[in-house]
Amino acid sequence: MTWNRVAERVDVVSTLLYDDLVIQESQDTLPDTEAASDLLCSKALEVGIERFVDGDLLKQFRARVEFAGLTQPDIAQALRELCSGLRSFADLKAAAKDFLLLVEQKTDSKLLRELAPVSVRLQNGRHTKIHYGGDKPPWIASRLQDFFGMRDTPRVGADRTPLVVHLLAPNQRAVQTTTDLAGFWSRLYPQVRRELMRRYPRHQWPESP
Repeated sequence: MTWNRVAERVDVVSTLLYDDLVIQESQDTLPDTEAASDLLCSKALEVGIERFVDGDLLKQFRARVEFAGLTQPDIAQALRELCSGLRSFADLKAAAKDFLLLVEQKTDSKLLRELAPVSVRLQNGRHTKIHYGGDKPPWIASRLQDFFGMRDTPRVGADRTPLVVHLLAPNQRAVQTTTDLAGFWSRLYPQVRRELMRRYPRHQWPESP
């Protein structure tokens, strides 16, 4: 059993020898063996799992697990399981579309979704992605208008951590960052409103959103 670097797959080569001389050599059809899966997994780990899985999505998943206080799943073991019955990088790439689902099943997925959800629903019904990771608390970003009618800052985690809210102008740049929406509306919005009315007169900027 060998690794075909050009084709990026596991091959089985049958060799007929006579007195240490190669008389005949041919490639056999590879059976679904544990050894083949292990070799494929080993080569996949060598080139990096990001070759097969979206690295940013995997990083976000691991950050969610860390924030929720859950045990990190064994990524290498999950990859070995995914390699079962496969023989090439092409096969693995096709199968890897379900990799994050496989990894999530190795955690308390229900608790993970409760403590570290992927997104949060805003007042207008729009869902916006929650960003996790690094030394920063979880944060979200959306247009300021999407938060009209919201007084309570969305919270996540066992300790009900308030999300850091990036309030965006129509040009998608933050005009304010806050963990206290109620305080923003009462103290800062009037000044922000005047500036936004001047820069974006075609938009609606109510006095009491």
